[in-house]
Amino acid sequence: MGKNEVVEVAECGCCGMWEDCTAEYIGRVKERFGGVWVCGLCAEAIKDEQARLGVGVEAALLVHAKFRQTAAVDPTVRIARSLIQLFRKMMISSANSPSTTTHDPAAAKL
Repeated sequence: MGKNEVVEVAECGCCGMWEDCTAEYIGRVKERFGGVWVCGLCAEAIKDEQARLGVGVEAALLVHAKFRQTAAVDPTVRIARSLIQLFRKMMISSANSPSTTTHDPAAAKL
């Protein structure tokens, strides 16, 4: 950056990360990504989606944005979902396995 270049703060349209950039750089990025400024990490992910899916920038940006939405779920929700899945597996496992104990009414009276 030159001494006279104005630095602006840009917010990524995908992940929300903020970066200090020149107005010229922000303009180039927005031009490349359909008017949306994206950070370097998201730009690389979008390029990968383009190559992987063989789609244009707009479609790859939508795919990446959708991924970001699902990946950014509240950690407590992810933990709760994991516990529910574990509980289901345990219930299914116990329902499918033969019982190793037998019910003895005489033992219950002791």
